[in-house]
Amino acid sequence: MAEWLGTGLQNRLLQFESGRDLRANSSDSQKSLFLYLCNFMKARRLFYILLALWVAADMLQAAFTPVHADEAYYALYGRFLDWGYYDHPPMVALLTAFSSLLFEGALSIRLATVLLHGATVWLAWKVLDDGPPTVGKVLAFFAVAASLPMFTIYGFITTPDAPLLFFTALFFFLYRKYLSNPGWPLAAAIGVTAAAMLYSKYIAVIIIALVLLSNVKLLKDRRVWMAMLITAVLFLPHVMWQINNDFPSLQYHLISRNSPFRPKYLLEYIPNQLLVFNPVCLCLSAYLCFRNVGTEDKFVRSCVFSVAGTVLFFWLMTFKGHSEPHWTVAASIPMIFLMFDWLKDTEKKKWLRYAFAPVVALLLVARFLVPHIVAGKTDVFLNKAVFDEIDAFSGSADVVFTGSFQNPSLYWFHTGKESSSLSSVYGRRTQFDLWQFDKKVQGKPACIVENSTYRHHPAEEPNVLSENGKLSFLKVSNFQSASRIEATIKNHIIKGDTIFLDISFHNPYSLPFRFDHPEMPVTVLVAYFLENECRTLFCNIPDNGIVIPPGGSVDISTFAEFIPDCPLAISIDNVVCRSLNSRPLKIEKQIQI
Repeated sequence: MAEWLGTGLQNRLLQFESGRDLRANSSDSQKSLFLYLCNFMKARRLFYILLALWVAADMLQAAFTPVHADEAYYALYGRFLDWGYYDHPPMVALLTAFSSLLFEGALSIRLATVLLHGATVWLAWKVLDDGPPTVGKVLAFFAVAASLPMFTIYGFITTPDAPLLFFTALFFFLYRKYLSNPGWPLAAAIGVTAAAMLYSKYIAVIIIALVLLSNVKLLKDRRVWMAMLITAVLFLPHVMWQINNDFPSLQYHLISRNSPFRPKYLLEYIPNQLLVFNPVCLCLSAYLCFRNVGTEDKFVRSCVFSVAGTVLFFWLMTFKGHSEPHWTVAASIPMIFLMFDWLKDTEKKKWLRYAFAPVVALLLVARFLVPHIVAGKTDVFLNKAVFDEIDAFSGSADVVFTGSFQNPSLYWFHTGKESSSLSSVYGRRTQFDLWQFDKKVQGKPACIVENSTYRHHPAEEPNVLSENGKLSFLKVSNFQSASRIEATIKNHIIKGDTIFLDISFHNPYSLPFRFDHPEMPVTVLVAYFLENECRTLFCNIPDNGIVIPPGGSVDISTFAEFIPDCPLAISIDNVVCRSLNSRPLKIEKQIQI
């Protein structure tokens, strides 16, 4: 038996025999080696059985969990592949595009996510695979991985975090190999992986930067600079997309999301992170980061920097606005490495029994129940019956939603029919503002679906009662959207509490834009962006018969009440929606006449 195994494998196995020197007796050595090999095969089989069960559970839950509005939105990404999108880079679009080729329904969005998450778990195990596995190691690994709530949720819910987790695991896998055996091919692979991380989610730049910070000597390595060059070149198409579209993602994430500091943002952050990682994992990881802060092990040091740095970075970000709890989920990968390395010590087995096992049991129950409970409490899970009723009422007319991206995305998913969205000055812009599907509806019959948050006209019957309120209908035979009208403030003069404005309006539509439209007349407003709200004030326009020709422009002069020290923008109200039609302008100094 020993001769068949060979000297190299014998020595590897001897290292992991629990404190015994098998070389003391040749006969005993061969017998123990055979028993250890059986244990090795058993542990390896156990790992793949548990991994298969993990993927199967994700697949079942992916198939039967209601589709979230964000997922329906990402499914549209997959229909219209591009190098970038308003909210995120394009990797999630590739997942939904691939899934839609093979399945319909929920799996048309989630199949690739389930498969990719299984690969993520396998990769995380391979990073930790420093020798033949044992049953104890396998159980410890799955206990740690399954105890991280958001890590497991992204095994069946499709978001940009799913590919981010996979490529983060691959990044650490390659980095560990590079530390032990640096080479040009490995460096190139790391560069490609880093680009894939960035194509998954912009937050990836934090993990990459923290790993470099944990080992600054890497900056003296020419291969590392080559890897960074590869990343930059591969990411260039997305950068060009941002330039061509006026940097929508940067404006949204770095500017639009900014808000004044509120103590609650700072105070709610840690409780939110306890939900993302669970109290046991977060507290244990904090202890392990503190314990290993001065370690000489470069890989462990990279994990410490990634976990502590990510959590602390987004805590600091609360000074400029709310930090979403899941933004830190990429830290789950190095967190698994730290906890597993600590728990594989036989003296720590009681932690698995008394701390991790109850958490895993609780999460297994919660992950199957919570989505269905939440589905009845929020409008991001509106059921198919609601959209079937909208479809039936609209008939052959195009369906246009007001508000954000949720309802048009879900309508498209549940009915398979195209819809468009009109963003409001009270909300934020979305990918629908780049797609501009409403241009195709201009001048055609349309069924406009509104939520109850904004309406100043009598709604037509019937109304649909959704889980979160009423959706009202308005049918028109000649739809006129104002969302794409471009307004530019050319000049302004302030007299007392009145601001006089010279505004240029440009019409990008293929039809004339009429201020006195018979069904959807428009009024011009000035929108003031106060600290906690948007306040709109009507402008005085003497001539309401203005017509802007297709592709043409019209200049008007108007005035409205002035609110000092507030950014202002021009908004057009077309009965169903008050749209944002100009860039916000901050008037810091009053011009008194």
